[in-house]
Amino acid sequence: MKIVYCINSIRYWGGIQKVTIVKANALADISSNDVYIVVTDNKKGILTEPLSPKVHLIDLEINYFHDDWKGRLYTLKGIFSKYRKHKRKLTEILNIIQPDIVISTGLSEKFILPKIKGKWVLIRELHSNKNYRIDHSKNFYDKVKAFITNMYDYGYIIKKYDQIVLLTKEDKNRFWGNTPKLSVIPNPSTFTTNKISKLTNKRVISIGRLCPSKNYQSLISAFYNVAKKHPEWSLHIYGDGEDRIKLAKLITNLKLEKNVFLEGPTLFVENELANATLFAFSSISEGFGLTIVEAMTCGLPVISYACPSGPKDIITDCKDGFLVDINDEITLTNRINLLIENESLRKEMQNAALEKAKLFSIENIIPMWTNLFIKLINEKKERVSCYNCYCTDL
Repeated sequence: MKIVYCINSIRYWGGIQKVTIVKANALADISSNDVYIVVTDNKKGILTEPLSPKVHLIDLEINYFHDDWKGRLYTLKGIFSKYRKHKRKLTEILNIIQPDIVISTGLSEKFILPKIKGKWVLIRELHSNKNYRIDHSKNFYDKVKAFITNMYDYGYIIKKYDQIVLLTKEDKNRFWGNTPKLSVIPNPSTFTTNKISKLTNKRVISIGRLCPSKNYQSLISAFYNVAKKHPEWSLHIYGDGEDRIKLAKLITNLKLEKNVFLEGPTLFVENELANATLFAFSSISEGFGLTIVEAMTCGLPVISYACPSGPKDIITDCKDGFLVDINDEITLTNRINLLIENESLRKEMQNAALEKAKLFSIENIIPMWTNLFIKLINEKKERVSCYNCYCTDL
């Protein structure tokens, strides 16, 4: 099979980028596959994961992000002027490759691909829950824009895809119901490792962008009460983003400089997870929660807000982790304290977490994708065959 992933960049720190590389690498290891990643912006940054030499990387050099720093008007101008260039160059490259499968990762290509005619199967991956635009709206303008975009995307564009792939059953049941052409395939863990936590270091860890949806101010506020009871324990948050200054001020105001640390991004996720004892997850909205799976892969019990959508698909409450109502900081504090104070419970949850993580291994996830590809290709061939027979009869 010829498989093409379309994404903005793989040189950007994010879950979509990581899992796209991991899946492309694994699919390329199957001898019958020819795998491509087509990007629009690949000049800056470093690879979040090593890219297999078996994967063909094609940069269309659209450079959507080139003028973003200049302000909203430059961003809008860039989008409108570069959209046509993107469509033209993407059309050209797809007609050269003639793929069997084309996958939109849900970034700038998602509105373009349905407008390009081809014989390939067109798949749309949704890496956020259906309501993410509303969830992430900061003001009235954002909400109006989110509503209009949702109407255009979910009411029109997405219907032109041959298949929609969601990450969680929760997202499907909550937002999509009996919508046709739906599949649920979770993200794979981005690594396998023998680096398993010994659960002895007095460290709680969290990993994610420092942005409103990750809700780190709630986690830090909860940890204030953890630190009062267990001053020898510390919280380490890895990631960067627009909330960094605000969170740093909160840490100072709560006098947590010796207990809470904003560590910045790390390329050594496995090492940091293995050196911690607990993983905390405070998001108010997610598409999946890849870092939860990564934490479980290193044997960490997870304490997570039960946000839509993701944690409830991954965590079995009170078995391999704890689920807590969003912003219930008292319960979040109590759950962290419970695991700090109960070594046998930590070990029990670690064993369950390691078993749960196996469900999300790349070896389990890739067959789901391969079976879906084969099914969709065969269905498309049958439709074309039936159409040709109908035309012949006429």
